[in-house]
Amino acid sequence: MEDPIVVSFKLDDNNNYMFSVEDFGVGLNDDDVRNIISKYGKSTKRNSNTELGMMGLGFKAPLAYSSSFYFICRKDNIERKYMMYEGEDTNTIDRLYERPTAEGNGVKVIIPVKWGDRFSFYDKIQEQLAYFDSVYLDVTAGGYSLNNKFTIYRSEHFQYSEMSKDDHLHICLDNVYYPLDFGKLGISHLEFPVALRFSLSDGVFPTPNREAIRYTQEAKDIILERLGQMSDFFVEKYNREMGNCTTFNQVIEYY
Repeated sequence: MEDPIVVSFKLDDNNNYMFSVEDFGVGLNDDDVRNIISKYGKSTKRNSNTELGMMGLGFKAPLAYSSSFYFICRKDNIERKYMMYEGEDTNTIDRLYERPTAEGNGVKVIIPVKWGDRFSFYDKIQEQLAYFDSVYLDVTAGGYSLNNKFTIYRSEHFQYSEMSKDDHLHICLDNVYYPLDFGKLGISHLEFPVALRFSLSDGVFPTPNREAIRYTQEAKDIILERLGQMSDFFVEKYNREMGNCTTFNQVIEYY
């Protein structure tokens, strides 16, 4: 079994909130940082039809929130810590240290969080990671914490997470959460806290900034078709279960 991605959000030793994401994959060495991370337009997903990316900008995303962030890379028993920060003309990466390590390969990205944003980060972690079962949450914020013992119920066309905060019908694109724009779909708001399931091969894609779904006519047709498939599932289940109820008490118990 592969090690899970570890998402951490808590106070550090200096009483500052830090958000971090750590994987335990192949890791990065100094050449990787220079030849891949430090160059815009360089991506490991360029030839992939099943992964988002291809622009080489994903690793720089923390700079959209903070003017600097840190990342720790472990590869071949060497650990290196770097800081990436915004310069006048380009972004700069400084290596802070290099030392031997007995830990396995991996990369950890660390982003300082403003004190006033701590609850927003807490809510967004809950929202965006509700459908990932390959993530371990180490999250505490202002006395609140997230429990990893939540269940995700998956069906062919939809899924439901006990951790999801959205009380309306929404979308999961390869388990990434997106709210539905009911106005663009031309339907009423549906207070039904489940997610319609899609993969990139289904023809539904996000906007370039990854913050919403692109509502092309093709995408709207695909989403409405999936909604119909989910509706048929529940109608058939309701009719089947209710048909097995012979008393009023059984109906109450079913509900």
